[in-house]
Amino acid sequence: MPPEISNIGKQGEIIAANYLRKNGYEILSMNFANDLGYRRGELDIVAKDSKTGEVVFVEVKSQKKNIYSRDPEQAITRQKYFRLSRIISNYLNKNKLQDSEYRLDAVSVEIDPEKRKASLKHLKHIYL
Repeated sequence: MPPEISNIGKQGEIIAANYLRKNGYEILSMNFANDLGYRRGELDIVAKDSKTGEVVFVEVKSQKKNIYSRDPEQAITRQKYFRLSRIISNYLNKNKLQDSEYRLDAVSVEIDPEKRKASLKHLKHIYL
C-alpha cells in the first residue's frame, strides 16, 4: 500500500477514535488483528457505547476530499462485511464476550489536507 494511502487511513482512524471518545465511547482496542491464520484482516476500532453498553465494532473508511470520489463508506461491500463478521466472532470469543450485545458501525472520514480539516459521518448498525 502506498505510504500516502496508509497515512490517510491512520489519520482517519485517529480522527474517528477521538470523535468516539468525545461522544461517550470507551476505546477497547484499535487495529485488532485476526489471528486465525487462514484469513487475515483487522478491526479498526472496538469500543463500548456508554449509553447502550454495546460493544461496537467500527470500520473506518478514509479518503482525501475529492469532488469525483464516492462516499468512503461505500467501500464496505458485502464481502467485506462477511470478512468483518468472522473477525468480530474471533474478538468476542477471545475476550469472552460472546453474550454481549454488539453492533457494527462505520465511520467515514473525508480529509481535506489543504484546509487541514476533516468531515466525519457516523453510521450506526450497518448490516447486522
